[in-house]
Amino acid sequence: MVFCNSCGKPISEDEYGTEADGSKTWEFCIDCYQNSEFTEPDITCEEMVTRQTLMMMEKNPRLAEQQATGITAFFIPSLSRWRPKEDFENEF
Repeated sequence: MVFCNSCGKPISEDEYGTEADGSKTWEFCIDCYQNSEFTEPDITCEEMVTRQTLMMMEKNPRLAEQQATGITAFFIPSLSRWRPKEDFENEF
């Protein structure tokens, strides 16, 4: 399963973001990335954690807020959009 490296949601082939030439990128979903640009370039990692926590709780009403926050606060910052650039470059 592929996850968006911005919001963390699982993405299928028809949900991939796009590059400027219209080709798909495996790294980001279409909600976060279109035409080689982030759809919300000014959103912070903390704002994304809050947004995804609320979405997770909406989809799983029995999930406690503390548990949802713990999951997203751990997962979202590990995604390539939010890691310091030097960390990402050192991976390869």
